[in-house]
Order: sequence, then structure tokens, then C-alpha cells
Amino acid sequence: MGNRRKKFRPLLLIAIGAVIVTEIVALSPSNLEESKSGPAAVEPEALMLDSEPSLIPGFPQKKIAEYGVEDFRFVSVQNGIKQWRIEAKRAFLYNPERLVHSRKMKAFLYDPEGKITTITGDESKYFLNHRDLEVFGNVKTLFPDGFELDSDYLRYKPEQHKIEIPKKYRVHGIGQENAGKSLQFFSKGLDYWMSESLILLNEAVRVTLSRIDSKEPTTGGIPDSTVIESDQCLINRKLNLAKFTMNPRRPMETRFVHISQPRLLSRSRKVDLSYGDFSAILQYMTAYEDVLIKDTSNPKSLRYATGGRADFDNRRDVIVMTQFPQVYQDQDTVTGDLITIHRDTDIVNVEHSNAFSQGTK
Repeated sequence: MGNRRKKFRPLLLIAIGAVIVTEIVALSPSNLEESKSGPAAVEPEALMLDSEPSLIPGFPQKKIAEYGVEDFRFVSVQNGIKQWRIEAKRAFLYNPERLVHSRKMKAFLYDPEGKITTITGDESKYFLNHRDLEVFGNVKTLFPDGFELDSDYLRYKPEQHKIEIPKKYRVHGIGQENAGKSLQFFSKGLDYWMSESLILLNEAVRVTLSRIDSKEPTTGGIPDSTVIESDQCLINRKLNLAKFTMNPRRPMETRFVHISQPRLLSRSRKVDLSYGDFSAILQYMTAYEDVLIKDTSNPKSLRYATGGRADFDNRRDVIVMTQFPQVYQDQDTVTGDLITIHRDTDIVNVEHSNAFSQGTK
């Protein structure tokens, strides 16, 4: 080796210490003096083998890492602004790929307002030159407002402040909302724009809004449970508003959002759900286009209504049907400009009735 001096351990400590505060760091050990014959060989004790099975697709098994770090800490900074911080029980650093692989990790994501979203998972990986963070296995996400996500995979894009979960992964979300309500959902895939507090549920959506307190006189019309199923749903966490839509490529006969409540079933092309303070909301749910509402309280008596729009009015405990509404009771049919269905008394009021018919069936 001649008179060239090598010093690995102090350089290793410098590299690990630098990783904690910045990404601008050389992770490979090198000669303290330049070598004309090429890079120096790494000492065997500096090499670490991660022999445990990995959940990361395509991750090379039995690959030798340049460094293995216990109780790993890392902060990602761009233009002087913290993007995310990661802690892990163990981490492995692969210099040629600029790859960091960690196990039993916990990440802290920072939004533009400084609020922190926490993520835990079995494994994670990120490339130092790409900055995106990927988490695998038992991924649990806790947002600043208390909303939680469970999935098997998550990708965070810090430059966009965006969380992505592809459609092939099932997602479960749950949160306790204002005024004693619980909102939870299942979907295939999710996109979450943290700056705008917008969540897009990408496919096979099922949202449940449940009351967890006793009904009050001003909110008596809100059922204990409302279940809405659709192809997609856009949730605005700032406005407490969820918009349900269907895939336009679906056949028309199947392109319906479905609503299930005690004593009532409904379907329509689109649905808006306001899940904020019920005492301050007039229409907490609105169904649009080709609306069908069916009363299931009495199996011996068929009653249903159709129209272009249905507003579920919680203050008056009614459903207001507009845009050419019709109500069917067994063999009878009533039409008018506006039809009000009183959910507490089963009385139907028709304004400006323009047709009534009695049929044999």
C-alpha cells in the first residue's frame, strides 16, 4: 500500500454525523491522500449485510451495504427548509445507488405551515438525489388534525407536499370529527395534497359517517350511520366536504353512487356530503341527477321517489325532492314542482301538484 495513509473510522463518524443534518455528504470511505490507482478498498468491518427478508419489491437480497447504522437519524433539507425527518432502529447505506434502506422506521413530514404528519412502517427507502420517501409494511399515518390512515405502502413527494398510495393498495382512513361524529373510509389508492388538505380516494370507495353521541332535537334527522359507495371521492378537510362521483367509462346503468341509511336506500349520479357541525348545516347531504330514494321501513308497502335532486335537510328532518320529482306509493303516483318527505312522520307534501294517478300496479 506504500506510504499512503488510510483512515476509515473517523471518516465514517463524520459521514454519519453529516447525514443527520444534510444530504450533501460523501458516504464512501476514501483515502486521506489521492491514489492514482483508483478508489481504495473498503475495510471488511465497515461492510454490513442486511440478511433479513425485505418487503420492498425488487430490492436485492444479500446486498452488502457500505454502512449499517443503529438508531438512525436523518433530516432532509432543501433550500434551508426541513422537508422530513426519519428515525429508524437500523439503516443501511448503499453508496453506488445513493440509497438508504431503513427498518422499523418513523418519519415526520413538515407542511408549509410547520405542522407535522407522522408515519410509521416496517421499512423505508429513499434515494439521496431524488428525495422521495417510500414506506412499506404496516404503514400508519397520523395527520395534525388527528385523522389516521392505514395501508401497506406510502410514497411522500416533499417538493409537492403530496402523499401517494397506488390503487393496488387498500387504504383505511378514520377520524373523529366535530360535533360527535366519526368519518371513516376504505378505498383502493389515495392522493393527499397536504397544503390544500385535499384527499382523493381513487377507486372502490366506501365512506361511513357515524354519530357517536346522542341525537339532539336540532339534529334528529341525521341517522346514526350513513354509508356511501362510489368510484371516486374528493374530500376537502378544510371545508369538511366530500364529493362522490362515478367513473364516466362505466355503463350508464351501473354509474350510480349508492347511499345506505337505516330505513332508506338511495342512488344518484353524484353526491355531496357535508360532515361538519350538523347544527349549522341545512342540507348535510345532496344527491344529484337521476335520483332514486326508496323507503325500506315497511316491507309490505312500497314507497319510493325520483327526481333530479334530493336535499337531506337535517333541521326540518325532511328530504326535499326537486327537478321533476315523483313519489310512488304502491300503485299511486304523485308529481309536482317540489316534494317534501317528512322522515319522522312519513307524511309527503307536494307543492304545485300537477299529476296524480292510481294504477292497478
